[in-house]
Amino acid sequence: MLAQQIANGIVLGSIYALSALGFTLVFGAARIVNFAYGEILMIGAFFTVALMGALDIDFFVALPVAMVGVAALSAVLFYVALRPVMKSSHTSLQAELQIILVTLGLLYLLREAAVLIWGTAPRPIEMGVDGIVEIGDVVMTTKRLVVVAVMGVLVLGLYLLLYRTRIGKALRAIAQNREGAAAIGLDADRIIAFVFAISGAMACAAGSLLGTLYAVEPAMGGPPLLKAFVIVIFGGLGSVPGAIVGGLAIGLIETLAGAYVSFAFKDVFAFLALIAVLLLRPAGLFGRPAS
Repeated sequence: MLAQQIANGIVLGSIYALSALGFTLVFGAARIVNFAYGEILMIGAFFTVALMGALDIDFFVALPVAMVGVAALSAVLFYVALRPVMKSSHTSLQAELQIILVTLGLLYLLREAAVLIWGTAPRPIEMGVDGIVEIGDVVMTTKRLVVVAVMGVLVLGLYLLLYRTRIGKALRAIAQNREGAAAIGLDADRIIAFVFAISGAMACAAGSLLGTLYAVEPAMGGPPLLKAFVIVIFGGLGSVPGAIVGGLAIGLIETLAGAYVSFAFKDVFAFLALIAVLLLRPAGLFGRPAS
């Protein structure tokens, strides 16, 4: 029973980690709390559904195409809605407040656009993978194993991008010291737009995987956004390893609490764990204390 619940928690935590990765990337590079992130996740899931229906292709072909589309959409939203605010604000506090308002506006705009285009009826995503895998006492559907595998592939790809490419080095330089990076000739706006694109692609993958396990609907972005907040604070703001470990930890905590305590109060235990971590490490598990 315990092993089964741990396996279920890893599956849930894998989706949480993917959701939090895009969120923490944007915060780490641009210090932007993107309240529209959950709606971008939802739009990505609908893109996948729409491509599968319009082109009659399977999930594993539609997903990367949808990820590219949502990446482009996220970069456009940065240039059209966020960059002008960042450039026009006179103080950092003013910019932060205006960006919060803009991302909240984008949240409702994207949600209403999804309702107009796709309606409110839930739509399942058929992965096209069937079967059950038994490992000892653990029984898992092949679909859930694929979810974990996709998360692993994307995390590996993100690691190689951040630590094995020039754009990754530039991104980390911007995150560490934006003014210093600009002084040596790095185009901060272009790099942040790239971060938004990667964030959108990750959100699309997370939303589409959620759609294969549950369903796609315009209101599906709210819970992942809340969980992304919890996870990035739990793991450390702007920390990619923190988002991965935090996502898996929250998934395990919720699953075990739901199985052995009360499913109705599983979210309470996630927040209790968050409070406990912040009492011991105010900057999060992998966060760096402010100097």
